[in-house]
Formats: sequence, C-alpha cells, structure tokens
Amino acid sequence: MTTVDDVLSWDLTQLPAAAASLDTLADRLVDAGSTAVAHAHSDADWHGATHDAATARIDVVNGSLRRTARAVAAAARATRSGHARLELSRTALRQQVYVARVAGFAVSATGATTHSDDARAADALYLTEKIQSKLAAVAANDSMTSNALHGALESLDGSGDSTSVVLPGGPSGAPHYAAQRMAELPPAERRPYWESLSPAERNRVITADPGTVGNLDGVPFTDRITANRLSMLNLLADEERLGREDGPAADKLRTLLDDERRFIAFDPDEGGRFVELIGDIDQDAPGVAVFVPGTGTALDDSESLRANAQALHKRTKAPVIVYANGEFPQTIVGNPVHGTKSMAIDPRLAMEAAPRLAAFGKQLDVELATTAPGVPTTVIGHSYGGSIVGTAEQLGMRADRVVYASSAGTGTLPDAEWSNPDPDVRRYSLTAPGDLIHIAQEYGGLVHGGDPDTAPGVTRLDTGYSGPDENGDRHLLEGTSAHSSYLSDPESDAFEAIAQVVIGEEPDHYVDRAPDLPGADELDDVERTLTLAGKIAGTMLLDQLVAPFTAPFR
Repeated sequence: MTTVDDVLSWDLTQLPAAAASLDTLADRLVDAGSTAVAHAHSDADWHGATHDAATARIDVVNGSLRRTARAVAAAARATRSGHARLELSRTALRQQVYVARVAGFAVSATGATTHSDDARAADALYLTEKIQSKLAAVAANDSMTSNALHGALESLDGSGDSTSVVLPGGPSGAPHYAAQRMAELPPAERRPYWESLSPAERNRVITADPGTVGNLDGVPFTDRITANRLSMLNLLADEERLGREDGPAADKLRTLLDDERRFIAFDPDEGGRFVELIGDIDQDAPGVAVFVPGTGTALDDSESLRANAQALHKRTKAPVIVYANGEFPQTIVGNPVHGTKSMAIDPRLAMEAAPRLAAFGKQLDVELATTAPGVPTTVIGHSYGGSIVGTAEQLGMRADRVVYASSAGTGTLPDAEWSNPDPDVRRYSLTAPGDLIHIAQEYGGLVHGGDPDTAPGVTRLDTGYSGPDENGDRHLLEGTSAHSSYLSDPESDAFEAIAQVVIGEEPDHYVDRAPDLPGADELDDVERTLTLAGKIAGTMLLDQLVAPFTAPFR
C-alpha cells in the first residue's frame, strides 16, 4: 500500500531527464537502422548471395530497431506525462497534509487524521476524507504511469494484450486488421514487419486470418506453411459441420493435410491455386527447383505433380517447389463460343500468372538469402508453364538456370527480351521429336514467343530414351506421349537431363534421332484441330485489337 510518507518522500526530479534520455535513445535506434540500410544498398557493384543475405538481414534488423524505438518513445511519453500527473497530485496531497498538521491534526501513514481536542472530531473526519482522496489520486496516477511503462515494455515482445498486436506503423490493433494492413504493404516491407513481431503475435495474426497470411509474399515460408495448413483445417471443419465429411471436398482436404505436405500458397477458389514445397531449403541443398506445370493444372492434379516432384527431389537431393499459383488453361482448344481464355491457344492466363511468378522468385531469393545463401535456383516450365516462365523472364524474373521443358514458347510479350538480372543465367530446352508442341513452337510465335529449341542463348538437351519397360527395353522418347511422360519416368534420359541441370551439371546436348514435327499421318489427325486453333487465334487477336474501340459501347 502506498502511504502518505512514501509519497512525500518520492524524488520525482529525475523523471524529466529520464524521458529525455529515452527520446534520445529512440532517435539513435532509428538512425542506426537507417544508416545500416543506407550503407547496405550504397554500393552498386556489390551483389550476389552475400549481398542478398546481408541486406535481407539488415532490413529485418532495421524493422526490429524501429519497433524498439517506438516502444522506447512510448516509454518516454509515459514517463513525461506520468511525471506531470504525479507532481500535480503529490503537490495537492502535500498541501492538504500541511494544512492539517499546521492546524494541530496528526496525519497517519494511511491519511487518517486525529486531534487531541474531541470537539474537533468532525473536522478530523473531514480532513481524513480529503487527504485519503488525494492519496488515492496519487496512487491512481502512479498505477497509470506504471501500466503505461509496462505496456511499452510488452510491446517489444507482444507479451501484453493477447487480443492485439503491433500494427505496421506503430499502434496496436486486432490481429485480423494486422493481416489486412500487411496485404496493403509491398512485399519488401512485409518481411521486416513480420519478423519484428514476437512468435506469440505472429501466431495471433495467423490464427485470425490464415488465408491472407498464407498467400502473402514477404512472409517467411515456414509461417506461410503454418497458415495454409490452418486454412485447410478450417475448411475441413466447415465441411464436417455441414454434414459433408464424406464428400469429395473433405476427402481432398484430408489428402492435402497429409503430415508431410507443405504448402507455401493455397487458394481453393477458381480450380485451386497452390505452391507446394517438397524437401527442405537449407545450406546443404545442391540447388532449388521451381517447377511450373502446364495445361490442365488444377488442385486435383496436386498428387501427380507432387509425385513427379518427389522423384526429382529423390534424384537431386534438392528441394522442389511445385508452382501452380495461378489459373491454367484446361484445354488445348475448345468451343470458342465459351471464350478462348481457358484454352492453351490463348496467352492471357500466362500473362496474368507471370508477374506472380516473377514476384515469387524474388521472395525465394530472400528466403535463400536468410536460410541458404548461395544455393542456386532452377526454374522449369513445362508446356504452357514454359510460356509462363518465359513471360516471367521478360518481366525480370531472376534465376540461375532455366529449363523450357516441352515448352509452348519463350514468352507472350511481343518483341520483349529476357531481362533476368543474373548475367550468368544458363538456359536449356527439352523437346522430344514428334511432340505436338513443336507445332506451337513452329507456328505460334506471335502467341507464345517462338521455339525455345532454337532461341539464341538456349541449349537444347537430349531427350534420348525412356526408362526400361517391363522387359528391360528402352524406347526412343518420341511422339505425342513424349510431351510429358518423361516427367514421371525418373529413369528416362530427359528426366535425368533436368536433374543434372538442377544440381549444376551439364547434360548431353540434343542428338537428332527423329524429325521434330509429327509425320504426315499424325498431322492429318490434328488438321481440323489446327484449323480451329487458327480461327480461334484470329478471333482472339481481332477481339484484342477492337476492344479499346468497342469498350464504351459494351
């Protein structure tokens, strides 16, 4: 209990100086962080894995310093305002005690007053009420100042109010609001903010809005994986609550929730977007592979894509990321009455997916810089996925190595050059003879960018032979099935070529064993399809040309 004698003996003269020192400390923390960031980015000639690791860590430390500075500044404000309140309330108490004692009243530690003259009993009760109320005011101000200082301290580690977190920019708020504010930040600002939060605060934000956190570039992969797993658990709980625990959606979610599966992105809408990680990203990895699949990709294909990625991981010991974070065409050619955007003949889905892939590449670089500096990245685009990868390269996607595997083309942006910031990037192509994708490569330059097998700076690799069949025989990889069969055939030469690129080896270059384009009989079989594809492409291009002029009338 705070007594009258305690309050009257307090030395409050040091509090203003303490507040000033705290303000100075807050300024120095901000200056230190800003100086470190400026120095880290000042040398234009410094680049590479060490630069990436250092700048990523400095950005995170700068975020933590700024959070600490905000807490210190809050403590300074609490000290300054607390001093003012305490000084005023103590002065009022001192004056009231002085008046009582001058009038001959005895004042106890609790503020109770007495007088030797019984006739003054009523006055003693009056003074007791006055002194004790002023003592209570001092105690309240003391408690208020203490709580403010403790609050500033708790804001450093999130150990305070379990219903709030520190928001980007300083003040506290509800965890779901923090997730919304994070979504408005550029990715480069998300990671420093996120890592400035305490583990408890991160868990609050993930729990409040796992769907947002799990799909935000800038959030570390481990936390995105945690958030996406929680999203799936919540969706499964919804299915069970609605009595659909045995339905296809619940079954699919249970498959995705297998303990070994880790999703860096997950959005069940529009057929299902996802990014799945197989293997661990660490310093011992010989490389990291990002595989972008092609036409027909949706969440229902995640098991087969995962199986192929697991085989590549087993062969290379490199983590493999299946990147399907976008809408993919579901047919090569369909009924144009329903629109062309969902057809592989249409490049618009590649144009939409490519910026996200380029942005993801930057976040992968940050992840590698903090957990596995120097580990190289290989991006593999298969079929329509190759068109996505090529367009991402046109937009500046960084990679150490790129493989165009049975790729539809080299990028959908007309006349745009690849602008990979890594001057030493190695590019490879892989297309088996007789694969119908050669037709798109040969004649679809205006749509998907042209033939990667003959593009300048691209090395065409040998597709060779399939793995042994049940009789131990190996067959030339050719024909329509050769478009994708090698992805699930770890003993094929084409699969081995991709594995060698991932681990930094140089595979065998292409050996001409059969014609690229299908034979005449096969071309007859696809003649009607090609004719329809040409009509669709013409309709699509015409629509794009007239769209700016017809938009006001739609």
